Amino acid sequence: MTPLTPPEALLERREFPVDHWRVTPVSATAHSEVILVHGLGEHSGRMMPLARQLASLGYNCRVPDLPGHGGCGGEFHHAVIEAYLHSADATEVIDRLEALPDDLRREAEQDNHQQLGALYRTSFDEIIETVEQLTAWSCIDGNDANRPHFIWGHSMGGLASLHAACRIDRDFTSAPTGLILSSPAFAPPPNEDALLLRLITTQAMWLSSITPLKPLAALQRLGLRLLRLEEDARWASNHVSDLPSETFLHAVDPYHRHRIPLCFAARLLSWMASSRARARNLRTPVFTFGPGYDPIVSTAGTRIVTASLRESLDPLRPHRLDVHEQMRVHDLVRSSCGNAIITRVHQWMRGNG
Repeated sequence: MTPLTPPEALLERREFPVDHWRVTPVSATAHSEVILVHGLGEHSGRMMPLARQLASLGYNCRVPDLPGHGGCGGEFHHAVIEAYLHSADATEVIDRLEALPDDLRREAEQDNHQQLGALYRTSFDEIIETVEQLTAWSCIDGNDANRPHFIWGHSMGGLASLHAACRIDRDFTSAPTGLILSSPAFAPPPNEDALLLRLITTQAMWLSSITPLKPLAALQRLGLRLLRLEEDARWASNHVSDLPSETFLHAVDPYHRHRIPLCFAARLLSWMASSRARARNLRTPVFTFGPGYDPIVSTAGTRIVTASLRESLDPLRPHRLDVHEQMRVHDLVRSSCGNAIITRVHQWMRGNG
């Protein structure tokens, strides 16, 4: 479909070092590189409106579909990504998606079936490695112009981004200039309605936080995988944004996975439990933001992890924690305060923080 307005960013598909989308300014000139990492059950398209805005501000963006997520690069997958990238708002994305031919939608069904099966087998370490590899390549790709490079991770993507940054933090050849964490998943959801998930995550996170009991947590995850239990996460659509069009889009997105294997969700818990200890040794500057209350991930984890950070070594980019107390939704960038947040983070990335 031809964009209704001239594109503000150029899009291409890349396969190295991992499959990802490359979004660049139309002018082909950029001052920085950014990796945008989506959340659990989401896909790269969800980050495309942010990529478009960042491209208009002079950033080159790389946007991966994490293992077990998104599409497989076919025609329908490309059309969905284009719809997200070139639409002015969520309502236009919905209109574009509804206009796609029904015969192509079978591709999305096949992709989702394939990726759900992959998610049962995916370790969280594979998620982290995807971010780590892309970060190292982003640094190399931008070296000729000495461009700063950043990781921007949302929700589960924030958890993966923290651990990826910790692995390369002391390698000055590839360490990111800064890390942006949007409602990072450092603690399980506080939602009492998801009772089964809450009971499992509370117990498994407790087991994962005590070294001698970690084998029990591993056995629990194995049991969940063998039972092939899934969590119905459709409730999350009501809490993703304060904009009705965004909550509706979240619910009807053909690549959004609303059923999550509990065995995969349980795999996140040991990484949540270790985030605080890892943060103590992180030297990369960190900008974290989130709502006053988050129905999808507990804000207590965010406060604990960010409080563990040592003082930033970069005087231009001090560690920041911006809590938007009036907000009660998960994805602030796709909410009514989104533009203000992007402006604030842009200033910090440019060294005016």
